Amino acid sequence: MSDKNSGPSVEEIISQLSDSALADTVGLMMQNAVTAQQSAQTYTSASVSSACALILAQG
Repeated sequence: MSDKNSGPSVEEIISQLSDSALADTVGLMMQNAVTAQQSAQTYTSASVSSACALILAQG
């Protein structure tokens, strides 16, 4: 019943699923890294703006 030409083997399917899961995981990690970097930049800009406002408020 199991013919070699009937389609991919179980090992090939598992390998393809593993590769797909790994690619998705790496993609999500990269998206999270970009989001974290953008958030850090936003916080930095806000703190610099706040510090400048305090300096100007002091006269």
